[in-house]
Amino acid sequence: MATSRMDQGAMASALWEAAKAGDTAEARRLLDVGAPVDCKNDADGGATALILAASGGHSDTVELLLDRGADLEAKDRGGATVLMLAGMCGHTDTVELLADRGADLEAKDEYGATALILMAQAGHKDTVELLLDRGADLEAKDRGGATALVRAAHGGHTDTVGLLANRGADLEAKDRNGYTALILMAQAGHTDTVELLADRGADLEAKNKTGEDALALCTSGACTELLRGAERIQRWHRRRHLTLWACS
Repeated sequence: MATSRMDQGAMASALWEAAKAGDTAEARRLLDVGAPVDCKNDADGGATALILAASGGHSDTVELLLDRGADLEAKDRGGATVLMLAGMCGHTDTVELLADRGADLEAKDEYGATALILMAQAGHKDTVELLLDRGADLEAKDRGGATALVRAAHGGHTDTVGLLANRGADLEAKDRNGYTALILMAQAGHTDTVELLADRGADLEAKNKTGEDALALCTSGACTELLRGAERIQRWHRRRHLTLWACS
């Protein structure tokens, strides 16, 4: 009995190493002789062989493990799924494979973040686009109340913010501290993105919980000038709208 348990442990360890290295042939050999496909490596954050293969972007090994019954929704100790870990490591092809095999796009980690939120926070624009194309919830919120757009702005990822805005993200979504994407991008001095959000109609007067708006927190002269100009334009549009409404 002890020998059997030792053999299983040794095979699990060997499978973890094969998965981590993307050695599909060795992984297949180990599975053929009875290696446990879903055994968790406590020394590696509770990762399964599938998690290790996906984190390394080893799509062939991922496919083999899935074909042999590996748990597609396995999570590491932090609650991150296989899909999340592949995406956070920048492996868009592996994310696509996992999505094709039915991975849950709305699963959440211990902080309440979905894969889309995590990819946006990391600035992985291609993976964000892939997840959106597969129907990921654009307005899902983590435990901090932040959407993918707000997390992308927190990370200063201009391209990802632009993509999410273009795909219809709620520009007025706030995190639990009251920060919108516009406030965050102004605070970081990303003038191009501030302009994009202002052009999309983002509320320039939105305030965080301490009463500060984008203009108050702006860190660059160009951004300040842009916001002041945008405020004048938005005020003009509001007055024009009210005049037209009154005359109708």
